[in-house]
Amino acid sequence: MRGFRAVPRDAGGGPAYVRLPDGEAELIVRLSDTRGDAYVIGTRLHVLQKGGTEVPPLAVAVRFKAGGAYPFFGVPMAHLTDRVVNLDTLWGEDGAHLRERMHESTTLVAKVQVLETALTERLRRGDVFEPASAHVVRRAVRAISQSQELPRIEALARGLGVSERQLRRAFDDVVGMSPKVYARIVRFQRAMRASTRAATPDWGAIAAATGYYDQAHLISDFRSLTGVTPVALLRAGPLAVMPGLR
Repeated sequence: MRGFRAVPRDAGGGPAYVRLPDGEAELIVRLSDTRGDAYVIGTRLHVLQKGGTEVPPLAVAVRFKAGGAYPFFGVPMAHLTDRVVNLDTLWGEDGAHLRERMHESTTLVAKVQVLETALTERLRRGDVFEPASAHVVRRAVRAISQSQELPRIEALARGLGVSERQLRRAFDDVVGMSPKVYARIVRFQRAMRASTRAATPDWGAIAAATGYYDQAHLISDFRSLTGVTPVALLRAGPLAVMPGLR
């Protein structure tokens, strides 16, 4: 797990929750006087945005690292990609019990502890979903994320001792997307981080530094992943930029 956070309500109706494509998944428990609900937000290939009026007074989120969510939900992560799935669908009665225990806890710290305990208990169960190639995917995720120059998938698979097809299937199970798409999202996130370091980003320089062919390639990729140009995305404000950047 990457960490826990509270999701605030924006009384003005602005975007309280924004997720850019980042290769990660999230579990959000929304609490209210009627115990609320809980959802798993799978890895994103497109932007997900929720307005302030859609967020209850209190919501607690736990973010999972890329390739780190699959043991908790019992299904291949590709089944959750670009979807928002009710936790009860995946956990059954355990989902209702979690919300009840969190509702009864009186402080935010206690609610987070209840959620953390529930996730730990899922790992201890004997029926945890564990793809045979999960260890290979974890190595591949580290290689892609830590390489200054993104590796070619053919060379990456060969270095890991598997075929491209095997690596693709394993990524679907563990991350929820192909290794090629994950590498693309890593490149996009690097460009986003670089853009926040300057008042007026030099998109040509950012494209060259983060692995795009040229500025036009970067702009095309941003449009495909977010629906808008890089400039328009930055104008949308910090909530549209920061949630996916870690």
